[in-house]
Amino acid sequence: MSLLVDTDPALGLPFADIDDALALYALVRAGVPIVGLTTCFGNAPGPAVTRVARQLGSAWGIPVHAGALGPGHGESAAVEALVAHRGDVVALAPLTNIAAALLRGARWRRLVVLGGTTTRLPDLRPLHTTELNFALDRTAARVVLPHVDVLVPMEVCRRVVFTGADLEGLPDWMRERCRQWVRLGPLVTKRPGFHPWDLLAALQLVDPALFTASPARVEPAFSRVRPGRIRLLPGGRTSVVTGVDAEGLRATWRGLLA
Repeated sequence: MSLLVDTDPALGLPFADIDDALALYALVRAGVPIVGLTTCFGNAPGPAVTRVARQLGSAWGIPVHAGALGPGHGESAAVEALVAHRGDVVALAPLTNIAAALLRGARWRRLVVLGGTTTRLPDLRPLHTTELNFALDRTAARVVLPHVDVLVPMEVCRRVVFTGADLEGLPDWMRERCRQWVRLGPLVTKRPGFHPWDLLAALQLVDPALFTASPARVEPAFSRVRPGRIRLLPGGRTSVVTGVDAEGLRATWRGLLA
């Protein structure tokens, strides 16, 4: 399996999530052959996430290709890399790059996407964020949804909560850049910890047995107040993750840190 990761890492940036960096670290530690990172706006503006991605790529010897700066962004080094790739792709960011590559004829062995929510709750940023990736580029999400092989939606991610103790064992430079989010996470989750969203998509690749899934047809049900909402219908080709062994996942994560 050769893997290309489309990502919006914000490790160490003010008020920004650390989940992409945790996902990438898990893949590296598990020995997954990552052939490149493609960057997309999302957790932070495009130039900032590309800067963070280059830092991570430099640490782990992974090429980085800069991509979308906003919704509808077209040609970029990221899109070129995605079009040329023939292995697996995991999409952890808004789907702008992925949609542009598909429209150029890109075809991959497997496309794993982190995003979408089935909840009817409104998405009122920054007070209550139910979904980010699909909401930030709904046009791209509509293009990509028919091509998704594995979907990891927000509902299953909310079943896993990490605290600072779950980061013990990370390299010092990473753990230091996680400190702010460890403090801010409970304000977002309203729980004593933070959700490691993107890590679940990474570990679905590493150890699928941690998850349960069901086939479905995934349709957009976007609205002004629910911009990332999806509807799951029977009879589709997408494997939608519906459950997770939270304690098993935590054990797998700690094993990767050891």
